[in-house]
Amino acid sequence: MPANRRTHVAYDPQQLTFSGRINALIALGRIPLASEVPLWTTFGCILAARLFPSTGAKGITSIDWWVVFQCAFTTWATNVSINYGNEFFDWNLDRPGQIEAIKRSVKARKEVVEDDKDDTQKEEEIQEFNEKIMGNTTRIIHDGTFPPYTALILGLAWQAAVVGLIFYSRSKDPSVSYTTGTSHGSPYRGFALQVGIISSVLSQMYVGPPIRLHYHGFGELISALLLNPVAILFGMTGYYTATTGHSVHISDLFTTSKSGFSLGYLWVLLGAMYCFEQARIFIMHIQDIEADIAGGKITFVVRVGHAVAARLYVAFNLAALLLFRVFTRLYHTHGLKANHPQSFSRGWIQGITAVMLYSIPIMIITAKSLFANIPPARVSKPTSGFLPSLPLTALPMLVSLQVLLSPIVLTIFTLIHW
Repeated sequence: MPANRRTHVAYDPQQLTFSGRINALIALGRIPLASEVPLWTTFGCILAARLFPSTGAKGITSIDWWVVFQCAFTTWATNVSINYGNEFFDWNLDRPGQIEAIKRSVKARKEVVEDDKDDTQKEEEIQEFNEKIMGNTTRIIHDGTFPPYTALILGLAWQAAVVGLIFYSRSKDPSVSYTTGTSHGSPYRGFALQVGIISSVLSQMYVGPPIRLHYHGFGELISALLLNPVAILFGMTGYYTATTGHSVHISDLFTTSKSGFSLGYLWVLLGAMYCFEQARIFIMHIQDIEADIAGGKITFVVRVGHAVAARLYVAFNLAALLLFRVFTRLYHTHGLKANHPQSFSRGWIQGITAVMLYSIPIMIITAKSLFANIPPARVSKPTSGFLPSLPLTALPMLVSLQVLLSPIVLTIFTLIHW
């Protein structure tokens, strides 16, 4: 009986309009925030178009944007699918905290109803309670607004959209289909298709069965690889494959293929991107250490603790800065085996300079905040100074904004210096 009473108290479905329900489901999958991965994929496509003459791109207008869309949509939809899947598979872990939050909302709303206020003011305050979805995206599958399996169904639907696009794209590819009348190739061949499949499987196992990588200390590593360097590599190989008709194979990643594909010093860039992303991933999970321990989620950050995670954040950022510098110097001095347009060198230097101008202050603020928040000496509010310390809850959004802007800036500078 007590268990039923607790469930009844937690059951607080929100009275949402049709558009409100759509917005709630969009928030549940964090669809707008999933744009980081397709932005890095787009950057990879632009890199391939810029550096390899065999792709046929001689300017912005000659880029095959349909191919770019296919590559970007694949990583975007897969990431959205993962977000929905994570909400479903983490339902039991999130449940205790959600129940307590819902109880507080029910109690607060009851106080409003019983208050001696006029009906108009009451209705406005009650409406505020019914529109709390944007403040807590996971609530709708805990309060009875939607059943938990809604997240799983939506995740499967987004992944099915990717599979449908793959089949459609390959059916229109002149090199693998008898269909005529199209000049667009398909990016879903060779290494691009292989790494896409492997990445999708690993991504779904981030918190999903049977491996549940994030529960065993491997989630941070896998997500950092897939969100950035692998996304860029997928964009590069997918665009090259679609526009040249030559599939890139695993061996081509380490040598110069007969068709002219070569990564060369780009491996240094991919290493820098990995370190850049890995530092961000640590920030996303440091504030969840106590909740993850309570829920039995033994992440890498949980294993090493606050202090070591803070040091690793600094170490990976320093490694990223060093590798960016090494790549810039190597490329400016030696170029790439495939092609060495001086204009790209200028665009890269200007782009990475712009990225560093806002990234370095954010890195310093974040590092300062991390060390200020190491238990038991936590700061309860932002500290003053030229670069202040912030609460842990403010860091994920700050660092995510930094990483979200970076592919946009780098892509713009790559395009304007054609």
